[in-house]
Amino acid sequence: MEGVMTDNTVSIQRLSARMRRFVTVLWAICLVLVVLERFSNVTIKVVASGFAENALREFACQAAAAVPEGLFLLGLWWVREALAAFSRGELFALPMTRMLDRVGIVLAAGSAVRIFLVPAVCNLLGFHAGHWIAFDAAGLVLGAIGLAFKAMAGVLRHASAIQSELDEIF
Repeated sequence: MEGVMTDNTVSIQRLSARMRRFVTVLWAICLVLVVLERFSNVTIKVVASGFAENALREFACQAAAAVPEGLFLLGLWWVREALAAFSRGELFALPMTRMLDRVGIVLAAGSAVRIFLVPAVCNLLGFHAGHWIAFDAAGLVLGAIGLAFKAMAGVLRHASAIQSELDEIF
């Protein structure tokens, strides 16, 4: 039985290491694309206009729109950290609860910022999209998943505490 558990542990560690490399590459690609998409055109406008007020306000609107994307990328980085911990053999509650807590918070926060704050900030800067709240089904789903991750972290933390108590008894 111990040989099977060791084989499973090694298999999980190898898969986690491969997934960590994949997530690292994905994170880097997404970071570059977010920066290019959000800031390349507007930066050219700012410089070409001689730092005109309207171009600077458009830059600020794009910076606000990049905040939720930055939070989502932070969540992806923390998934990468959890995979790194798994690849080192830390397969139990601590890395998992930490990842679920962190990712849950940034998914929920990023979704709230995307739905409520970004449209409001852009409206205040003079870029009226015709709404103050952006209905975004994907954002709502990500927010709900984030809150569920946070709840699952609490359940896992509680189960780990119960397991520790049982280990002390037996």
